[in-house]
Amino acid sequence: MREFELIIDQSLKNGLTPEENLHIRTPYLLGCNGFRCGKSGLEGHKRLHNPLPVTVDMYYNWPFPQFIIGEFYNILVVRDSLTSNDYVYTVSDDHATVTLITTIDGSIFGVGTLMEAADFGEYIFMVNGVVMVYRDTVFLNWTTLAASATIPMMKTVCNFKGQAVGGNITSAWYDCDETFYVWSKIGSIDFTPAQGMEAGYRRCPYGGEVQNVRRLGDLVVGYSSKGITFLMPINEPTTFGFKEMSDIGIINQGAVAGSNTQHVYVGEDYILRSVTAEGIKELGYKYFMEDLSGEDIIVSYDPSNKDFYIGNSTKTFLLSPYGLTEVKQHPSTVWRRDQESYMLPDNVDDHDAVIQSEVRDMEYRGRKTVFTIETDAFLCFESEAKVYWADSIAAWGETDYTPINDMGIASVIASGNIFSFGLKFTPVLEAFLISYIKVRFKMTDLRGIRGVYAPPPRGQR
Repeated sequence: MREFELIIDQSLKNGLTPEENLHIRTPYLLGCNGFRCGKSGLEGHKRLHNPLPVTVDMYYNWPFPQFIIGEFYNILVVRDSLTSNDYVYTVSDDHATVTLITTIDGSIFGVGTLMEAADFGEYIFMVNGVVMVYRDTVFLNWTTLAASATIPMMKTVCNFKGQAVGGNITSAWYDCDETFYVWSKIGSIDFTPAQGMEAGYRRCPYGGEVQNVRRLGDLVVGYSSKGITFLMPINEPTTFGFKEMSDIGIINQGAVAGSNTQHVYVGEDYILRSVTAEGIKELGYKYFMEDLSGEDIIVSYDPSNKDFYIGNSTKTFLLSPYGLTEVKQHPSTVWRRDQESYMLPDNVDDHDAVIQSEVRDMEYRGRKTVFTIETDAFLCFESEAKVYWADSIAAWGETDYTPINDMGIASVIASGNIFSFGLKFTPVLEAFLISYIKVRFKMTDLRGIRGVYAPPPRGQR
């Protein structure tokens, strides 16, 4: 009986499927853990490390710790899960010196949110909804305030070209509340509204609780629980104009990260989206983002490869410029300094790296029997293969894993009319490469074929 070949390669470049319900033969993976989508295809995920001294008590209390990279200062924020105290440190560029600058006592100030910073170089201003922490450039010390006559208490803030823009007001400030955006005078941290609206405030157009504000090129993106708004500077008068961009809000405060040219965030509908100056692009991946429910979702950005880590304390996805995969580290914070990338925490899950292909029917709905699976996976010590099979989409079976020999071939026998193929690797090195999965099979039900066999699949001679 004639043997055929099925070659699976494009899905190994595309990564996980952005849509839950896919047509058969759509080139995206159903599972992919332990890898990164690179320019040439799947590659081993590079493990990132914690460079801080072991003497620092990290208190891994999700979604903390945080690490904020500033122009002059690196800020570490750690929360003690027992006392709810926040410890704020400065960290030297070589990570060797960690200095406590303030302790935010939860019993005195209350428990704040994640810390947000407006970085002005020598002056850095930070907020978390219960205190303000800043570097006094006159007396050269760190100051912690619970109230100010010229600054409202807020949960989020950023630096927009020398002007502070914030949101989610938690103190008495005119008629503002958690649904308001505020902005300061240009070149000053004074938010007192002035004639001409150089400093001012405005309610979120969607009426949502403001979760985050971030600069994006020549505008500020406001992320609220009910919608996304572009805050754009205008000159006459000197203030901000508001442009409503989406009536789907962000799911929580930490679920956005990025650079000055691109942000990525998780919406309240669990759909992943990208934001640039041109607008908002829906990326999808709802099926996987829903696996993160139950805890705050944190998005962290690694500028070295333009990677976004999206996850909670037990599950993390990695969005590269080429596709989405799942990884075995679960950082609450990622940063880059002196040409190296780091993360906290840096623990690694001990389970195997796995790949599951898309569903294939070999372009014939009759019953087929798979006999071998071949792959060119390189730089892994042990590898195995399995077959998922079904006669209808509602009832799936699967074989046990079978070792792949040193020729890259596994003998796996399974019959059905639709299939998916799995690979398991122990361990995966950073330089791991894989370009194809080749399946050899025979037609064991020819009732649907009339005349000569259909043309062989791609790659068959």
